Amino acid sequence: MARRKKKHDLMTVLVKVHPALREYIISINSGDTLFPERGSHLWGLISMHLQLTPPDYTPTPESETPQDCIRIAIFDSHSRTWCVDLDRVIFQDSIFRNHLGPKAQRAIARHLMADFKHTFRAYMTGAINNNPDISIAEAIDEFCSDYHITMQQLTVDLLRKDWYRWRQSNQTAPSSWAEHSTTE
Repeated sequence: MARRKKKHDLMTVLVKVHPALREYIISINSGDTLFPERGSHLWGLISMHLQLTPPDYTPTPESETPQDCIRIAIFDSHSRTWCVDLDRVIFQDSIFRNHLGPKAQRAIARHLMADFKHTFRAYMTGAINNNPDISIAEAIDEFCSDYHITMQQLTVDLLRKDWYRWRQSNQTAPSSWAEHSTTE
């Protein structure tokens, strides 16, 4: 029977993310290290982008994680997978391929930001539908306090703009538009 590694024994990779996203991840994960499931989309994205460690790379100790980064645990992996950087199938061994380049970090940060926005939009929809008297600013404040996101002007403006744009793009066309269409 194989012995399972403890969470603190796993290798991790650093990914640079938006400060609000980092606070959200810390809130839902009780720490700045994500442990993706082996079959998840996130793990597939990570394993697809793993590359050899560059010669000039110096690892950052876990106690010194930068404030704009999170850590993602990588599993022992001995399989064939598609490598985006090399544009071909490779034999992946995470002992050697345990680094994410800038392109990979951006792809993973975009994936995590999409999950964050999905959660935010679902929260806002529920808050506004369940309490019609609440303002959008109050709903954003509640979201930020529930997920322990510090209230910075940039964060509030980012969330407000995202909510308005998403709401505008998801509104259905008024029925009066059908009356104005030309039928010949």
